[in-house]
Amino acid sequence: MKPINKLVKEEIHKEVDSIDVPSSLYKFAENIKKESENSSTSIKQMSDRFEKRKKRKYPIAVAIVIGFGIIATSTILSPTMAEMKSKIPFLGQLFQSKSIDLLIYEAIEKAGYHRASIGMTPGDKILFEISLEGTKEDADRERKKITNIVDEILKSKGYDQYKIKVSSYIPEITPLSEEEKKLADLGQVIEKNLRSSGFDIITVNPYNEKIEIDIPLTETRENEISKITLDIAKDNGLDKTVSFTKVDVENNKREGIWLDYLRTIHEGLSLNKEFHVSSYAYSYRPEKMQIIIKTTMKLNDKDAEATVKKIENEIISFLETDEVQAKVKNQPYELIIRSKGGEEFSF
Repeated sequence: MKPINKLVKEEIHKEVDSIDVPSSLYKFAENIKKESENSSTSIKQMSDRFEKRKKRKYPIAVAIVIGFGIIATSTILSPTMAEMKSKIPFLGQLFQSKSIDLLIYEAIEKAGYHRASIGMTPGDKILFEISLEGTKEDADRERKKITNIVDEILKSKGYDQYKIKVSSYIPEITPLSEEEKKLADLGQVIEKNLRSSGFDIITVNPYNEKIEIDIPLTETRENEISKITLDIAKDNGLDKTVSFTKVDVENNKREGIWLDYLRTIHEGLSLNKEFHVSSYAYSYRPEKMQIIIKTTMKLNDKDAEATVKKIENEIISFLETDEVQAKVKNQPYELIIRSKGGEEFSF
């Protein structure tokens, strides 16, 4: 992507210089398909986090309580407030409001559906799938009502690029075995003991071949931690060694902040037909954040260049605010916009 014209960037800075982006963040529940990259850094999708090693998955009953309710309010803005709001970039305004999944969550619950799940799948149109606990007949009976609720919320936000599906699920409960219960209790005992002894512990995982312990970069007392852990394990009849993973907590925190902004970008652009956005991916390194926007356009589409410029302007005007830059500590970022076939637009 060519460098952004300096004059355009200066105009953007002037326009958004006084915008206040709130610190409260809303999570955007979604399933984003992973996009492969031929770089040394793996590309991660929104709903995924890097795992440095295999983690034990805890068996749980999957019965997500989802509820949604729309609170209708009328707001009268003073001329000054209205003028201020008009100067806030589109994505900045979206970031200051509830995310679409939260609005749907509240509305479904208010309608009386207390055991349901919501999924979002990218594509030419974003698919919203509401799954009710129960049988197929239950979903068939409630489909029209739930579809109308979700459709009303999406339209109220001005969104016009989506599909809605209502399905059913039967929760499966996998009880813990006696051995798993024993290991779960042991992990809690080790973690509690280490923290009460003054060690900075992030997680303890006793399920794999070794007892795996995550600690911050600032925690340097591995030998002491290992001794205490092995003593507790031995007292409980467990003969394992200990392995450590050092975690850059501040770096992970900054990556999480970026993800909240990226989810806002994805919601605002993918659900508006004019932007032709299907999904996004990213590659995070301390020295640079790479943002990849995938579109439904071909390289030679008639309006591709104008649409790409529109996408760039929306994203840049949002990310270049003082508040966003302060949150990500002025970390450089690269914006790449791709065609449906995966080629990069080079306008």
